[in-house]
Formats: sequence, C-alpha cells, structure tokens
Amino acid sequence: MKPLLVGEDNPYGSDPRYALFPIPIGSAGHRLRAKILGVTLGSYLRDFDRVNLCSLRWRAEEAREKAYELTMLRDKLVLLGAKVARAFGMKHVPFSYSKLPSGMYEHERMVVQLPHPSGRCRLWNEPGAFERARAVLREAGVLP
Repeated sequence: MKPLLVGEDNPYGSDPRYALFPIPIGSAGHRLRAKILGVTLGSYLRDFDRVNLCSLRWRAEEAREKAYELTMLRDKLVLLGAKVARAFGMKHVPFSYSKLPSGMYEHERMVVQLPHPSGRCRLWNEPGAFERARAVLREAGVLP
C-alpha cells in the first residue's frame, strides 16, 4: 500500500484529487514534491496517495473524524504540520516517526511527522531541513 501524505485543507478547491497537488508552482504540494521529498512529478503522483483532512477550510472536528478513518485504513501516514498531528491525537514532533500502538489496530501503523510544507513554515529555513526530512522518511520506509 502506498504511503499517505496528509495535509490540512486545499485552498484551491474541494476536489479530493487535488489534495497536495504539485501545481501551481509554489503551492504546498509543489514544495512537498520538489524540495522536501525530492522526487519527480511522475514518482510523486504514482508512488504516494494524498489527502486533506478538511475541504476548503480547517474545521478541527471534521479533521479528527477524518484522521480516525485514515488510521483504520492506512499503515503508513505522513502528517504535515501541527494541526494535522493534533487531529490524530499526537503531539507534533517535526522530523520524527513512530509506530501507533498495534493493540488499537489490526496492523501496525507507521506515522511520520513533518512540518507543514507551506512557504510560511520557518522550520524549512533551517540548514539541512530538507535532508533531515528525507532521512526520516527513508528510516520509516516511506522513501527508498
């Protein structure tokens, strides 16, 4: 099963096919694909599934409900940002990965936490941030 990239919401529209879409240039999806993951457009679209917890604007209750559904369906999740981590009931620890308790689910769940991929997130300005993200994604088995 493909890793699932989990974002907040999509300001470009509510169509789920465009969650974290890598177009337009400068969007969160573009930064995620090109700078953070460092993969080609084809690889990004083929090797990852993408979803936002909310449609058009953030609503915490909707996000928590969607997060719960996703934990039942997916075994590798990449949570993008503090709001997304909180929706999953987790403290946000950027550049980390952990396993959710297997007693709660049929299979073990791997969760990677990264800062939000927007251009406004200052954590990405730290030296080595992109390399650090790719390293934790490789350790968690999300990137080759």
